[in-house]
Amino acid sequence: MTKPAPLTKADFRYFVDIQTRWADNDMFGHVNNVEYYRFFEIAVVDFLMGPCQLDLFKAPAVPFAAESKCRFFRPLSWPEKVVAGIRIEKLGRTSVTYGIGLFGEGSDQAAAEGHWVHVFVGRADQRPTDIPPAPRAAFEAHLA
Repeated sequence: MTKPAPLTKADFRYFVDIQTRWADNDMFGHVNNVEYYRFFEIAVVDFLMGPCQLDLFKAPAVPFAAESKCRFFRPLSWPEKVVAGIRIEKLGRTSVTYGIGLFGEGSDQAAAEGHWVHVFVGRADQRPTDIPPAPRAAFEAHLA
């Protein structure tokens, strides 16, 4: 099975800069696989608190992670700076799927790609609920 070519920065609509840390590297001198998910989380939270205008501490409807996935194309290494790109791949009534690309310093091709699914739930009852208007508008503006 052939691996699809990585996406480029032009495929994404929102970007977050992330500085790698010495502790991110594994014994092979590459960013440890688990850190890619931390980078995804940093990008998604930045997007939620920025364009989505979501107060994660007080909002009556909050996003719960339902699924995540990562496809690796090339290793990243400290002290490389990483740029995370975000786009919305699917938008439902209660859920959203983010497409995320991680780009190494100076590279236009993704070193890794992933997706992250959030389901919005009521803070009080933790049951699925409609995505609030402000996040929905931001999601629509960033649809792939």
